[in-house]
Amino acid sequence: MSQFIANSIKYVMTQSVYFLSGLTPRTRKAVMGCYKNKFADNSKYLFLHWQRTKTIRAIWISGDGDVISALNQQGYEAYHRWSAKGIYHALTAEFYFYTSYIGDINQYFAKGATKVNLWHGSPLKRIEYDINNGPLLTIYHPKSLSEKLNSASLYHQQKVKPDHMIAPSDLVANLFASAFNINLNQMLNCGNPRTDYYSHYPESNSLADELKQINHADSIILYAPSWRDASALAEKQSNPYLQAFDFELLSAYLVANKQLFLLRLHPNEAQLGNDISNYPNIINISDWQDTYEIINEVDLLITDYSSLYIDMLQSQADIVFYQFDQQQYSTDSRQCYNYAASIPAAGRVITEFSQLMAYLATSLDKNDASQQAEHKKNRAELSQLYWQYQHINVFDCLDEFVKAK
Repeated sequence: MSQFIANSIKYVMTQSVYFLSGLTPRTRKAVMGCYKNKFADNSKYLFLHWQRTKTIRAIWISGDGDVISALNQQGYEAYHRWSAKGIYHALTAEFYFYTSYIGDINQYFAKGATKVNLWHGSPLKRIEYDINNGPLLTIYHPKSLSEKLNSASLYHQQKVKPDHMIAPSDLVANLFASAFNINLNQMLNCGNPRTDYYSHYPESNSLADELKQINHADSIILYAPSWRDASALAEKQSNPYLQAFDFELLSAYLVANKQLFLLRLHPNEAQLGNDISNYPNIINISDWQDTYEIINEVDLLITDYSSLYIDMLQSQADIVFYQFDQQQYSTDSRQCYNYAASIPAAGRVITEFSQLMAYLATSLDKNDASQQAEHKKNRAELSQLYWQYQHINVFDCLDEFVKAK
């Protein structure tokens, strides 16, 4: 009963503050932020674009003092979420641009602003209101009174609908509309800032080249698995990657073949990367703000169920799916959308570590010409499915959007 009362009080207070925030006047500026207080993903690259063009006053909001200091040192305007200026700009900005939820900026002060959710991936696994199993189900589809109150009081920002989203294809637009309970006319059809920024603004110095030189490597392998959200509500999270890999054996292979293995775990389980260290040619980059600075320099992407491979379709990297926990994942984690079962494979699916090692020994040599040709054909089909509007410049699109408001 005490928890019920506490949640009731929290709900009333949250909704009251949110309602009052809609009464403050909004001026022409954009506040921006990212999940986990990072400086990353779509909002980062849109922010950097607007720092160059000055299309609109763009202000970064974060709860991480180091991120704020780093941005301030570069001459950018950035404030702590709960500082006086952070609160002021959250209450008075006309636009909120974010990559997950309004809490990337401030979940209590967004009413009255035009909210644009740039999101942080492509919908392969079910998201938001389309979730139909797993531990996140009760957030979006609570049944009992207790579940409903818990959902409303603890997950306020998940229930706030965006006014607009960006969608690079009709497929993505329809999935976003369903998942976020919004209409198709709220979609802005264009590419993504995170995939387009470095082609729009080519950088002269390659971080990937620096990493290869330091580690005496000729090629880069990026391992970026999905978040295993079955552990989201667990009190103690085990480390599945220690069972899935023989890192000592992998390291020896990498050194012998001058390959560099970059370990990039999902932000929600980045701490698991701390258990994987001190192996030559294996670098844990889970604490990086993002990987898009090197994405076009990766030779091989190893993932599992992550939609990152959809972004990588636009690169030259080979793709392999190492799904070492297929059965458990399908039972305990979110299901994929139905359409995902019928799309062509962008790369080979592997379930055993021994198979992965065999693949590494041959994949970069392109020995299986027929399989390579099939995957190339499939990738072209997938690119059309996911990147139908890639030709529409995202920066021009969003520039025109804020100018028109």
